[in-house]
Amino acid sequence: MPITAPSSRALAPLLRGLGLTLPLALLAGLVGCSGSGGDGGPTASTGGPTTSQGPGKEPTVEELGGRRDALVIAELSDADSLLYAVSQSASDAALIANLNMDNFEATFDCSLKYEPAFYESWTWDDTHTILKVKLREGVSWSDGKPVTAHDLKFTYDLVADPVVASPRQSMLEKMVPGKAPLVIDDYNVEFHYQKAYNTATMLQHAGLAPSPKHVLESADRASLRGNDFHKNPTTTGPWRIDKWEPDSRIVLVPNEKFSGPKGMTPRLNRIIFKIIPEYATRLVELESGAIDLMTAILPTDAARLKKSNPELSFYRRGWRSSDYIAWNNFDSADYKAQKETAKENLDWSKVKRHPIFGDVATRRALTKAIDIDKLIKDLLTTDDGEVYGRRAVSTVTPALCDTHNNDITLIPLNVAEAKAELEAQGWKDTNNDGVLDRDGKPFRFTLLTNSGNARRNKAAVIVQDNLKAIGVDMQIEQVESNTFFERLRKKDYEAALSGWSASLAPDMNPMWHSGEKYEFNFTGYSNPQVDQLIADALEEPDDAKSNAMLKEAQRLIYEDQPYTFLYWMDEIVAVHSRFKDVRVDILSQYRRMDAWWVPANEVKYPQ
Repeated sequence: MPITAPSSRALAPLLRGLGLTLPLALLAGLVGCSGSGGDGGPTASTGGPTTSQGPGKEPTVEELGGRRDALVIAELSDADSLLYAVSQSASDAALIANLNMDNFEATFDCSLKYEPAFYESWTWDDTHTILKVKLREGVSWSDGKPVTAHDLKFTYDLVADPVVASPRQSMLEKMVPGKAPLVIDDYNVEFHYQKAYNTATMLQHAGLAPSPKHVLESADRASLRGNDFHKNPTTTGPWRIDKWEPDSRIVLVPNEKFSGPKGMTPRLNRIIFKIIPEYATRLVELESGAIDLMTAILPTDAARLKKSNPELSFYRRGWRSSDYIAWNNFDSADYKAQKETAKENLDWSKVKRHPIFGDVATRRALTKAIDIDKLIKDLLTTDDGEVYGRRAVSTVTPALCDTHNNDITLIPLNVAEAKAELEAQGWKDTNNDGVLDRDGKPFRFTLLTNSGNARRNKAAVIVQDNLKAIGVDMQIEQVESNTFFERLRKKDYEAALSGWSASLAPDMNPMWHSGEKYEFNFTGYSNPQVDQLIADALEEPDDAKSNAMLKEAQRLIYEDQPYTFLYWMDEIVAVHSRFKDVRVDILSQYRRMDAWWVPANEVKYPQ
């Protein structure tokens, strides 16, 4: 007899124990995964946003007397890929989520909970290996064509195609080929899994949103990332793109052909994303009222703005985002050459190791020289001591309460040991120029990061000073964000200061399993023991056993230091207080913007 799971109410007891927390936990000594400062609400010092209605009780467009006001958001870079199969950045994902209906409506409180959305209902068979999904009928694309099971199947075909090189290929690994999904009719599909594993992760793997088959079926899959579709995507959600002025602004307007739930009808008349690469300029625009929403505000600036701009409300997202320094294990030139000649997936064992970062002892020594506590103090702490950061030990967010490994012994700051360990690897300053050398070559490399990110730009300078103290010459290169992420994907760098918006499910495959199809494994990290632990954990239905395996994988990765894990951030987002029912939380920096609204007497932009 099938187990029906039409909503999270049926799943809640199960999901609560799955260790499915998100990238958040709370800061400054808070215990658990919910509570003050970590629930997506405003910080206590703001007094909260001036809204009297909670999510789900927002007024209808008719009750408002029509759509009102525009929301102006500052973004540091232009959008890149608006097709989920190939998208990479968190900001692109947030935009995609507002342009399209989600398969599930997700909420989070220490674990994910799923409510129906495009997936109207779902059931499991007795073996818990076949997920039967009923799709919502009557939903149409923004060009008026109906959204069907064939569009959903098309998405999975794109992700599975090695020519597309989707970073989400691992989501299909545990599904039966040809039945991922199996189309039953226009509005019913089945996902067949090879075996049962973590339920919430199984649902997440079935959660890829439909792609318009009628638009992209004939597109060249090898160049899908550069397809014109991204500039004017065909979508299913309450918003559509009205104007896109490259590197200037993106304007969303209500999708007049939206056919989803009436409660998702937008209450604003426009959303304008202004592309402003410089952090300082974004801050000036926020202070002057030229923008209404700014993300990733430095704590020191937030503390000042709370006093100078009382019209702003401030939201703390929780431990969703982290920064790290990636050490490329590969010689990038040899990787590129072999990648171009490989007929199928590249055999990583044949790629030359990076002459510096291919060595574990060297990576660990570099971590010992980097003052991570200073980074947290200088970048994520206010003058009055309020802390918005904590040290990171893995890419598994502390908000995944049962999955994150809290028992890893941190590599301590120890400059003397760092110098001694590098000397043991043959690095000495033989010519007294202040820079270590080995075999006649200086210890010199370039750290790549994205421009416009004030926190990372400042962090890079601190790290540069730290490494200079042990005789390492680190140069800094800043590039535009989309170029930066593309170079990471192609492993075209030596070291990189980057970050993650953490996964919502405890699946470590995309970033840490070895092999070419794991495109988020930017460093070329390969450890057979880690590969096995991740694979076994994903196939283990017992949560306690699965979490134990993932904790051990985190420990081994930390020992290898393919990253110098820096910190988790409780990101600060500022929103003008005239907006009500704002949904800024761990799930998104601007979630469900169809629900945001402005009272008639506070409207700033009537048209």
